[in-house]
Amino acid sequence: MMTGSMYDIAKNAAVSIALAVLAYLRPLQGELSSLFLIFFANFIFGYLSGMIANKEDFELKKAARCVGEATVFFVFCTCIYAIGKFKRQEEGALQCVSYVTYVVIYFYGLNIIKNCKKIFKKGSTPWMIFAFLYYVLRFEFIERIPYLKSYLNTQGNEESIKTAAGACQTGRGPESDSVQKK
Repeated sequence: MMTGSMYDIAKNAAVSIALAVLAYLRPLQGELSSLFLIFFANFIFGYLSGMIANKEDFELKKAARCVGEATVFFVFCTCIYAIGKFKRQEEGALQCVSYVTYVVIYFYGLNIIKNCKKIFKKGSTPWMIFAFLYYVLRFEFIERIPYLKSYLNTQGNEESIKTAAGACQTGRGPESDSVQKK
């Protein structure tokens, strides 16, 4: 005979599962906390930037997108860790998660700083501080993250190639003229 209600049993099962998952992910606590903080700051400063600089109201769609982006990276990092643990390569998985976290911090940090620049009047002391930080992170700090500079350089080249390819496919490029003349 059961002594508790179905609600109590479900609640206890949910708490037990949540505690087991938290214990399993304990080695990722610092990384997941860092991700939470950067996504929270991105949300706050994005909202302030929109409200102050663009005179926008709160939009649930933008907030949901922010939560969705954060969820993707939380799940991605936990999957990397779980796969590494299954393969008995926990240290390598933790290093990979750490790298992903630093890359997320870099790109979202740039976005946060860009939003902070929008909040303050151009030329004011806070604006100049954020403009300097943006410069340092955008052009100097990339040397500290392996492969980031070469990636950013290839992105510019890929965009040029995509633009040229798009022009060819739409019939606006020189290659399309030669095809049409035949």
